[in-house]
Amino acid sequence: ISPEQIIDDFGSDAFRYYFLRAIQFGQDGSFSWEDMAARYTAELANGLGNLASRATAMVARYRAGSLPAPGDYANADLALQELLAACAERADAAMVQLDFSTGILAVKDFVDAVNVYVTEQEPWVLAKDEADAQRLDTVLYTICESLRAIAVLYHAVMPKATAEIWASLGVLEDLGAQPVQDVAIWGQLPPGTTVTKGAALFPRLETA
Repeated sequence: ISPEQIIDDFGSDAFRYYFLRAIQFGQDGSFSWEDMAARYTAELANGLGNLASRATAMVARYRAGSLPAPGDYANADLALQELLAACAERADAAMVQLDFSTGILAVKDFVDAVNVYVTEQEPWVLAKDEADAQRLDTVLYTICESLRAIAVLYHAVMPKATAEIWASLGVLEDLGAQPVQDVAIWGQLPPGTTVTKGAALFPRLETA
């Protein structure tokens, strides 16, 4: 199987992600189209891609595309911040040891946690009641700030997708120059930044 054939079907970012995630770096491993498609759909399209799409779409819909300033953080928000610090430390330590699969898994764990956070906080319900406006601001900011960190942590693995996330968050600084050691410092996204919804990061696979 030629790399070009896989890239034509899944894209270069997914190619890099899969072979660093599914096969221990430096070791032999097996490849199947079915496993590649399953991981692409579950971890990239439904995981990271869906998170980025929902986050930017909700800021566009509920706050006219302007990133709101957060209010007081609730326990759920603080727990996510703590998890980011732990996952970032674990990912960085693994990557330094060339243990890319463990490093990627640490970031994936955080992506999954943010998706759970979105489901549990229900920003679409908060948007229906003006009394919940500040809580909605905090939830939207938390999701976008989490995406900012994810973009930094995944940049070396998926440079194209993370550059799109970075642009959609309206960040002006160079993504490639962001120090991984500082990624968990919370509040780096400035409120008022223009957030835009772009094309799907990982389009759904066509089924025969």
